[in-house]
Amino acid sequence: MSKRFYSIYQYIAVFILFPIAVCIWYKSLISIKYTFFMLSLPVITAYIVPAIGTNITNLWEFNNKKFMIGKFRIYHGFVLGSVTSIFGYLIYKVSPVWNGGVNAVIISLLGGAFIAFWNIIYDIYAVKCGFIVVNNKSAFENKSAHEIVFEYAPIYFYCFGFIYCFYIKLLECLIILPENRFFYVLIILMHIVSIFVPTLIYACISKKINGYWGICKYTKENNE
Repeated sequence: MSKRFYSIYQYIAVFILFPIAVCIWYKSLISIKYTFFMLSLPVITAYIVPAIGTNITNLWEFNNKKFMIGKFRIYHGFVLGSVTSIFGYLIYKVSPVWNGGVNAVIISLLGGAFIAFWNIIYDIYAVKCGFIVVNNKSAFENKSAHEIVFEYAPIYFYCFGFIYCFYIKLLECLIILPENRFFYVLIILMHIVSIFVPTLIYACISKKINGYWGICKYTKENNE
């Protein structure tokens, strides 16, 4: 895939795929509120984590000149959040309803792998064509796009995919229960978990394997 493909796809994701995601979730749930909750987690996470990674820690850069805040696309959350929420919808529809924690964990393990797979493919070709620049150790050592992406993507995206799938099944269960304050506390808690836990797990594994936390731009000083 070329850089031109990614330049066009980012707008397709925002203006076509995101409305599709809203429509299919709403058609299934018949509730604006629950549709919002199903889409909010991937969209908010896809805003906060990359925004920090581009403008603060300088781990990523987007070779995109339009609609930027520093090094970050202002619509980035909708680019990744739209597709991820569609994947989440597919998992929601094919999986059995919540009947216990084990059921939700198994679905999350499988769904997390599905979400991670497509995100890894997306990032590999985005890095390969130069649309995304990743300033990690593998890039510093001039390794291939596959090696650059595999340094972070399998761990991070699988953890995030697992959390999002578990969130979907949990919300599916909460929808049929009487609503109370605990409902909103749990929603907020799951959003916080999706933002921090995948990054924390990846950082700890990166520190163990590569000798640095992997959340900031890898420089000559890291290599010494």
